[in-house]
Amino acid sequence: MAVNVSESLFEQILEYLRGRSDASDRTAQNLLQTLETLTSSNNANSATKLQQEAHKIPIPAQFGQNLFDAWKELADLQVGENYWSYPVMFEDIAEIMEISVDQFVEYLANVQIGSLQLIQGRGYNYQVNGQQAASLTFHSAPTLKKAAIPSLTDKKQSPDIKSQNKVFKVGDRVVVNANRQQYANHTGVVEQVISVSCRIKLDNGWTAFLPNHCLDHV
Repeated sequence: MAVNVSESLFEQILEYLRGRSDASDRTAQNLLQTLETLTSSNNANSATKLQQEAHKIPIPAQFGQNLFDAWKELADLQVGENYWSYPVMFEDIAEIMEISVDQFVEYLANVQIGSLQLIQGRGYNYQVNGQQAASLTFHSAPTLKKAAIPSLTDKKQSPDIKSQNKVFKVGDRVVVNANRQQYANHTGVVEQVISVSCRIKLDNGWTAFLPNHCLDHV
């Protein structure tokens, strides 16, 4: 059981135990030694925490926008104008942003960006707010709002919940629904399944990366 003791009272207790220790009271000597050891340990822990805070790098004010710009640049290089929902590896984005991948993950875990989705990879994954992820994507332009980064276990994120209820496999014929207006009513074939998104080869020749809640089976 933890008991809060004021600093002045604690000093009085220590002074009393020191007096009893000088009088060869073995119990007082043992108690004094224990309390002094605990005090030294607590002081060392406090100093370590203060040192860690002092060396912690603040998140850049434009991190969210810079993240989106870096993702868009890399996604556009891969698939052109159909870059929405295309997954890009953390390492590649961090390189474009000229920061280490560890710093990138730390920043990512401490910002809230709407329309961003974290995607778990088959190989090594990083821990981001309890999620395993190796890449990320955007489904629309980002909004820096008071909303958690989309989580597959967050029931408030309706698109992800809908995505969990839809399962697609390579070769499935699908049609894009009204959740993605720019491709609505276009049909195509699933070429690749990535977490809760799919790469679709549309019948008009385009390739689109779309989250599952934007697709329906034909």
